[in-house]
Amino acid sequence: MLSAGNVDASNCCIPPKYPLEVAHPPLPSTTRGEPCILDGKCGRGNDDRPLILYSHHKLVIVRELDGEISSADRKLKALVYRGHTAKVTAAKFSPSGYYVASGDERGKLRVWSYDHEEHLCKLDVNIITGPIRDISWNIDSKVICVVGERSDTSSPCTKVIQWDTAVTSGELAQHTRGRSSTCDFKPSRPMRIVTGGMDDSRIYLNAGPPPYKRVVDGTPTEDVHRKGAVNCVRYSPDGNMIVSVGADKTVALYNGKTMELIDKLENVHKGNIYKCAWNMSNKYILTCSSDGTCKLISSEPLEVVHTWDVAEKLLGGKHDSTPVGAMLVGCSFVKGDIPVVVSINGELSLLPKPAMLDSGIDNFQRLTGHVSPIVGMSMDHIRGVFFTADTDGVVCEYSTETLTPTKRFVPLDSDDFLHKMHGGATISCLTSIAGGGLLTAGWDDTIRKIDENGVVAEKAMPLEAQPNAIANGTNLTAVVTVKGVVLIKDTDTMSSLFEFDYAPSCVCVSSDDSKVFVGGEDCKIHVYKVTDSLILEETHVMENAHLKPIYALRLSNNNNKLASADVRDICVWNVADNYEPIIGKSRWCFHTQRIRCLAWSPDDTVLASGGEDDSIYLWSLAKKTTRVHYDHAHRGGVKGLEFLKDKEWRLLSVGADSCVNLWNVGQNLRAKKLV
Repeated sequence: MLSAGNVDASNCCIPPKYPLEVAHPPLPSTTRGEPCILDGKCGRGNDDRPLILYSHHKLVIVRELDGEISSADRKLKALVYRGHTAKVTAAKFSPSGYYVASGDERGKLRVWSYDHEEHLCKLDVNIITGPIRDISWNIDSKVICVVGERSDTSSPCTKVIQWDTAVTSGELAQHTRGRSSTCDFKPSRPMRIVTGGMDDSRIYLNAGPPPYKRVVDGTPTEDVHRKGAVNCVRYSPDGNMIVSVGADKTVALYNGKTMELIDKLENVHKGNIYKCAWNMSNKYILTCSSDGTCKLISSEPLEVVHTWDVAEKLLGGKHDSTPVGAMLVGCSFVKGDIPVVVSINGELSLLPKPAMLDSGIDNFQRLTGHVSPIVGMSMDHIRGVFFTADTDGVVCEYSTETLTPTKRFVPLDSDDFLHKMHGGATISCLTSIAGGGLLTAGWDDTIRKIDENGVVAEKAMPLEAQPNAIANGTNLTAVVTVKGVVLIKDTDTMSSLFEFDYAPSCVCVSSDDSKVFVGGEDCKIHVYKVTDSLILEETHVMENAHLKPIYALRLSNNNNKLASADVRDICVWNVADNYEPIIGKSRWCFHTQRIRCLAWSPDDTVLASGGEDDSIYLWSLAKKTTRVHYDHAHRGGVKGLEFLKDKEWRLLSVGADSCVNLWNVGQNLRAKKLV
């Protein structure tokens, strides 16, 4: 068996020797009412790269934005780090740029190498007893400050430790009820650490060098934030000033050494201010708020110089109240001067540089994608696009050329800007249809149609039961529900529900719309003829091969071969020769969990399979005993596979980690003489 690379023992990333050509990462995961940390300061070792660091559920994402900023044809570069077992709540680059510190909701801190190709872990320790809310490095990349929430009455909520040993480096001030929300190191000497509270609305200054201690007298000289959480405190790049923002809509500026109040602005936004960031010149402060606006504030004097109504631009016009999905919960400057903000729906907005505002340039780019686990993929080779859907009901269109999402589809009856196609219900499956449209099936027991122009049909097509699978031939679509199968002709004529004496689990349709293949939990494949009146007539049953329920079916491009898969076995049948088995049970049987998707290469010589064991296998009909295996392909399982229609042996995959990956598998196939 081919091993494409040595796997890191902790499986923290896709092995570097795997032929991963392009990786499109997920968007930041957000929670209403909580700030989202974006880190655009990638450190001295990465100064020439516009990197942004953020968390996505249990993953840490490092994404290079240069492709979106400068040229649309540049391949996206991204790192998906998978070392945490709980939801990641904070992540920060070290000032050197060579390490990343990330913390999760269980209080675990991991320090891992960014510049090493396997991203080895330097430190893995439970630092506090509750969720970590913020992380900061000192200027030497040797000391880390961690703040968060404690789950008991005796543990600290703020700690400062050595980066490699976790040895405590002083006693920081503790906030009321053991809840701290934010922290930052002074990036110059004398050493200082500033922390903010979630309940006490206080900001504490801690002085160094180590061991750090709280400065008690006269700091700050005035309690600026009167109520609510201090959501963010940040030192200016030169260390001379500190800015703080909070739930009371106030922005305050302090002396970086003594914490003396310099100036403050009240009611800067109409809603909670969640985050703030400095640009590299120490001249501007960026703030974002739940009112859907982002403000650029000059530090000398402290005043608002520009306002971006991001919600208005996203919605395409004025709004009486900000929709939930358009509220802003995080912001940062990337490469020192490129403002980036994130909204609750996860979408990133790249704003123009402050210097561009004087020229009248005020447009911005929106980066979309998925926040929730992807459940499936459907390809439209003619238009050069493919579609993905997730468990939140969001559907995206991607370009096969750039592998970047071009749009999210917006239902006409949606007013919260969360883009949920099925009333917030999970989308279970989707399929492309003739003419460039799309059909999606959701757990709200409906079918939604999207036409070739991206317009979502006003009325959904009701189903009698929850759908589990969908497949399309040319003009015929078959939908598997928990009660049976429904046929849809030309996307508007629906048959009655066909109920069987077995539970159907998967389906595929021949390209001439004459046959429907249904896999069942009875471990058999049932072949049906489709009459002109949309009636299913059973003509054959393929049995005595699978020992477990069948979960995936796929016809070859020439319709001569049918591949089927269960939790372990993959079988191939000769459709053109009385359904004789080509590959029987116990030969292609190396998946360890349920096989979710199958894909044939353009010449029908290679079959790809993806399963819930995170693995992708490549099988060849020419050499039946040889296989290529890519483990750890998608954390949480592979949900969709498609070969591109080219001669380069490129394979698309999507998974429950919300990632879209493009693999160039030709070299591995040729090395094993499979092609």
